[in-house]
Amino acid sequence: MGQPVSVRLDSTDVLHEFWVPQLTRKMTTVPAAGNHVWMEADKPGVYQGVCSEFCGTQHAWMRFEVIAETSAQFAAWVRHQETAPAEVTGEAARGRQIFRELTCVNCHSIQGTDTSGNAGPDLTHLASRRSLGAGIVPNTPENLRRWLVNPQQVKPGAMMPKFNLTSGQIDHLLAYFETLR
Repeated sequence: MGQPVSVRLDSTDVLHEFWVPQLTRKMTTVPAAGNHVWMEADKPGVYQGVCSEFCGTQHAWMRFEVIAETSAQFAAWVRHQETAPAEVTGEAARGRQIFRELTCVNCHSIQGTDTSGNAGPDLTHLASRRSLGAGIVPNTPENLRRWLVNPQQVKPGAMMPKFNLTSGQIDHLLAYFETLR
């Protein structure tokens, strides 16, 4: 808070319109043509953002949050984000193995691992996020399980397909994802 921030905007598919009404004007993202917008929060808080350009199925659920904090809080957050996930054992280690063996690694990456997918969200700190699917549901173990069982049921039009995972695979993946704070 109290400092201007330049946000880089990229699109891999269609035009989107990045907008955080309380912090900045609308800015269009164009596929393969990076753009940026400046914003500044005068006070700490959680500011709601949306895509305000109709961009296809589930456009209404292209939501995000901008969290404004003091400089010290932000510096602590950055240090945490730069920290690689802790080593895992037991059920979480099996979940990490499943993540690597299935096609998850083709779309998702996790810092500190050999994953490098970039079609889907980076999952490095998945368990610390407030929501899933760009704000469609709160990030709870139950909602993450629902997402892994059938992402299209949670958010029709989501890029992630249904993988027909077994209940055991989902249990292991959830144990692993819980370690990604």
